Parts: sequence; structure tokens; C-alpha cells
Amino acid sequence: MYSVSDLETFIAIVENKGVLAAASAQGLSAATVSHRLAKLERELATVLVFRDSRRIRLSPAGKVFYHKVATILEALHDAEYNIGARGSSVSGLLRVTMPPWVFSKFVMPKLIAFEQQYPELQLDFSISDNFVNVVDDAQDIAIRVGKLNDSALLSRKIVNNHRVLCVAPSYVEKYGMPASFEQLQTHFWVCLPWQRQLKLKDDKGKIVNFNAKTRFTISNSDNMTQAAIAGHGIAIKSKLAIQNELDNGTLLEVLPGILADGDAPVWFLKPQNSLTTRKTEVFYEFMKSLFVSQNSLS
Repeated sequence: MYSVSDLETFIAIVENKGVLAAASAQGLSAATVSHRLAKLERELATVLVFRDSRRIRLSPAGKVFYHKVATILEALHDAEYNIGARGSSVSGLLRVTMPPWVFSKFVMPKLIAFEQQYPELQLDFSISDNFVNVVDDAQDIAIRVGKLNDSALLSRKIVNNHRVLCVAPSYVEKYGMPASFEQLQTHFWVCLPWQRQLKLKDDKGKIVNFNAKTRFTISNSDNMTQAAIAGHGIAIKSKLAIQNELDNGTLLEVLPGILADGDAPVWFLKPQNSLTTRKTEVFYEFMKSLFVSQNSLS
């Protein structure tokens, strides 16, 4: 029968993307790592890893086995730690997806301190404004902004937030500041691709569909902020993302309250079938700490 050590070696092969790298990470010989993988596949009567001279690739069975075993081993190590049988710190690989502005504005400035606190924890960030399927893309955690539509995920709110319209003073100097819904329709916008159709309140308070007159769309929220600051047009942004710019006058808020539903909390999400582990919990506490001043104002 295979052992916990065999399972740990299989995880190391996957997470280090090869036998040689896994051997180095575990302090074993390449022959021992290969032997453990072969033993595991023999006991399970299935191929877990396709490999050639240059790379490895998980088989369909290997993908399922990896995700289940990685979670179980993490819980086992946590249980050992909690009863004093394991003295190691938080360790392993943690895959996290989040929007660019959350990463650049909040996570990156504090990341070195987090790394120093948990030096054995490896972080794999997927930074994107596009929807990332947490389960299909094998993410342990997703940080999302706005309304939640995926009931297959466990969610915890990190902080309240809302979206606003904003514009640069240079744009206002050239085109004027829109003072009504009607005037807003003649102005230029810079948007993420899915923001071109909005629900706004017209001058009578009626909720209407609004098609933004875009000069261009851009797929990265940080780049969109820079485009707005450069004066290319009006942007819809999370207030948390541009609070500094609003405070120093680099950006100006346009028609406060005109968005029909501006609520956009920041959420901490993970798959429903995932176990609570120390590495996910310390990252949750880290994310909460980044927004502590905003939480006190919410």
C-alpha cells in the first residue's frame, strides 16, 4: 500500500513541475521520487502523470487525485500541528486569483511582510479582471469584487465597497463636467469590455440602460485607471481602487449616486468542498488586515 510519503512526493512532482525539481525540493534522489510515483500508480492501477524528457502533464485521473489529496494532506498536516506533532510553519502551495487593482493597490505593498511571516508558503497568483473559474482552474482562493453569482463557492465578505464614476481634471477642462444624465450621454468613456452597458438613474430617478460612448475598451483595471487619469474619458471604478486619486484631486467623482446599483463588496471565496486549512486562514486574515481602515468606515 502507498504511504503518506508517496502522496507527498506526488504532490511535490505536480507543484514543482517535474521529477528532478521535486527531488530537489524534498531532498531526495530523482530515482527515489520516480520510484514513489511508479509505486503510487501501480497501487492505484492508473496513470497519474504523463511525462517525457521535457515536461510532465497530469492525466484526467491525476488531476482529480491531485486536488483531493492536496487538500487532505494539508488538513492532515494542520491536525498534526494543532496537537503539537508537527513543528513546521504554514507551508505548501496556495493558488489565488484576484483583480489587478486589489493586487497592486493593497496586496503588493504588504506582501514582503507576509512572505517573511510565512517563508515556507508558496503563492501562485493569477491576476485578472476576467472571470476565473475557481474549480476548473484549480484555484484555492478567489478574491472577487461585486455581486456574487456562483453559489458553488464559500464566501466571506472582506470589506464593503461601491463603484463610482470618475474623470480627470484635464478631461473636464476640455469637455466640461457632466451635470446630468442627459449630459452624460455625450461624453467619452474608457471601460473594461463588459462595462459598456450600464444601469444608471436618469434625471427623474428612473433606472435605465445606458450605452457608454467608448473611445476604447481595455481589459486591465489598473490600465483603465491610468487611461482615466490621462484624460481619455469617464471611467467606472471601485471607490477603494481610486480613493487616493479622489483625495488628491487626480480624479474627480462624476454625478454621485447615478449608478443604479453601485454596491461592490470585496469577497474571499473558496470551493465548497475544500477543507479549512491554516494556509487559507492565514491568507484570509492577511486580506482582512489590508482593508482594516476601510472596514472601520463601512
